[in-house]
Amino acid sequence: MTMKEELAALKKKRDAGDITAFKFRQGERRIKKKYGVDAPSNVTKIFRALTTPSPKSVKGKAAAKAAKTKAENASSDRQLIKKARAGTTPKKDNFLAGLDLTKKKKRAAPKFNPSGLKVPAKKKAAAKSKTAMYYPLNPKTGKADTSKPKVSVAVRLKQEDRYKARKMVETAAKSSMNKKKRG
Repeated sequence: MTMKEELAALKKKRDAGDITAFKFRQGERRIKKKYGVDAPSNVTKIFRALTTPSPKSVKGKAAAKAAKTKAENASSDRQLIKKARAGTTPKKDNFLAGLDLTKKKKRAAPKFNPSGLKVPAKKKAAAKSKTAMYYPLNPKTGKADTSKPKVSVAVRLKQEDRYKARKMVETAAKSSMNKKKRG
C-alpha cells in the first residue's frame, strides 16, 4: 500500500464513524512519518513564524542593514594592528578633551518611585514658627474679648500695659477721693 491509499482508508474509517477526528489526525501523522513526509506541528510553525524575520518587516530590514554594515566594516587583525602602531585611531584621538573630570556629577533623583516603597521625605527646613495669637483685651475690664479677631503677642502686651496704666490711674483717683472725704 502506498501512502495515499493508507490515508484514503483512514478517511473512510473516519467518515464511517469508526474513529474520531483526533484518532484520524494521529493516524495521519503516523502514516506521513512512516513515509518520511512528516509535517511540522502547529507549535513549530508558529515558533518559526515568530523567530524568522520576514524581509518586509522592520526586524528583517534591520537585520539586513546590520549584516551589510558588518561586512563593510570588517577589517583584519593586521589592519587594526597597523593602525594601533601608527598611533592614530579614527574618532578616538581626543575623546576625553573638553570633559571636566574633576567634578562629580550628582545623580538625578527619579521622578517616580518604581518599586512602590515609601521614600523618606526630604528633611523639611525648620518650620516657620507661627506667632502665637491671642484674643484682645478689653481695656476697661482687663478680660479677653472672644468676639473680636485674635491679635499678635506684641499687640496683646500693649493692651495689657494700657489696662495696667488705666488701673493704676483709677486706684490713685479713688484713694485721693477717699482722702478728701475724710479730711
